[in-house]
Amino acid sequence: MDEPKPKIKINDRKLGDEWADWDGTRETESVETDYRVFLGLAVISTIIIISLAGLFLWLIYPRLVSVGSLVPRIFSVIYLVFSGILVAWLILLVIAAVARWPVSRHIVIPGLVNRLLDIVMWVGKLFGVSKDRLTNSFLKIHNVLIGSGPTRTVPEKLLLLIPRCLTKESFKMLRALRDHYRFHMVTVGGGSEARKKIGELHPEIIIAIACERDLMSGFREVNVHTPVIGFPNQRPEGPCKNTCVDFTEIENAIRNCLIEIPDKPLQTLENS
Repeated sequence: MDEPKPKIKINDRKLGDEWADWDGTRETESVETDYRVFLGLAVISTIIIISLAGLFLWLIYPRLVSVGSLVPRIFSVIYLVFSGILVAWLILLVIAAVARWPVSRHIVIPGLVNRLLDIVMWVGKLFGVSKDRLTNSFLKIHNVLIGSGPTRTVPEKLLLLIPRCLTKESFKMLRALRDHYRFHMVTVGGGSEARKKIGELHPEIIIAIACERDLMSGFREVNVHTPVIGFPNQRPEGPCKNTCVDFTEIENAIRNCLIEIPDKPLQTLENS
């Protein structure tokens, strides 16, 4: 009988709460996932929701008929309207994501997105897709839908949240971005610190850099009230140590969020 492998003791980094069970392997260094993974599971989830609602209506239908002929008709109409709206909403999001069209938060409906996320995560687990990969796939879609949308703000109302585990070079580049565009930038060690800073600054748009686990735990709570654009960090040495991020992606997101911006991106000025 094989003995269980002991967990590796990690001494070279301060792990965040979401990584308390990490065993020291490098399998978490990259979870890059195509956006179509989330879309496919979202379609399956919608079919499940509509099917379960239809099954519930079918089961109670005899009792509704016994009450009167009008009651089952009302319930049937409600079911058809609910199903039609849900399907139309999902089709709109799929088309927008595939065509890379920015849309209004009024169309995205953050609260409904949160409920869909819960169901998609459950369905993904059935198909063996990890939460990290689903989060990575979801953010690729959400960033397109929200990041270039009509919602823009002034630098004083834009907040960039960054993790403490970034490389020195990444910190240097992000500080240069902050100085160039004059937005708020805060280093946080977890969700509690992030919520505290958000409460102090009251930003109108948030750009967050973190691992998928931290991004998703904070996204559900904050995105209902404030638009959040999330960028998963890259972890070549595993979580919580010397992580990095795509500098160009971050700068493009910042430029898309601001009402007034310098004529040229910082990267262009530095290379000229």
